[in-house]
Amino acid sequence: MDEEILSQTIPQNNFNFKNLLSIRNITILFITLTLINLIYIDIVTLRNPKTTIVEKVINITKPPDSPQTSSVILTDQVCPQTCIAQIYEATVSSRMQPTTMPTITPTITPTISSAPEGISTVKEFFIPFGSGSSTAGDWQDVQGIQATIDTANFPGLKSVTFEATVRIPTGNEVAYIRLYNVTDKHPIWFSEISLEGGTPKLLISRPIILDSGSKLYQVQMKTSLKFQAIFDQARLHIITN
Repeated sequence: MDEEILSQTIPQNNFNFKNLLSIRNITILFITLTLINLIYIDIVTLRNPKTTIVEKVINITKPPDSPQTSSVILTDQVCPQTCIAQIYEATVSSRMQPTTMPTITPTITPTISSAPEGISTVKEFFIPFGSGSSTAGDWQDVQGIQATIDTANFPGLKSVTFEATVRIPTGNEVAYIRLYNVTDKHPIWFSEISLEGGTPKLLISRPIILDSGSKLYQVQMKTSLKFQAIFDQARLHIITN
């Protein structure tokens, strides 16, 4: 009796084990595990939302004597400050450090210029006589227009000219003006200059020769038709070496 019960029990256990290992049960187990894994991944994702980091690299061209450097700009508002700090620390070692150039202070040496040996500096002098007018038909002194000049005060005398700005209000005559040596009582040769017409003009004589020593010089005028002639200025232009 016991043997029959045992023989019936064993086949029943074998049947349950085979059913447990059937394809259907394996499929159900695989699906169950897959669902559990997906649920776990979703929970982890919700706790740690995905962060997107946009990295832009701008290359800055340096002059030939300095190395090229690149700066990394992280531009995304969703990346927190701690995230940016960690990315910066991870990339700082890969960036090239610019070479520090030594500071050079230029030395300024003053330049001293001098005239070549044997050549002296040219100097110019203007000796004014003043202004005046005349209606004389022959040479006549213009009252108060005179000056005393000593050639000893102009060593290295190179050239002298007599200059005057003359105008004729009527514009229909010729006006003459010259320099006269009152001390030696003679006109200064080549000092005579003239103007015809009514347009004012600066007249310049040919080079003249002043008498040696201290002399008194007077301005004289004459006109061709005895109409008024005016000079606004008269002067000596002296150039020395």
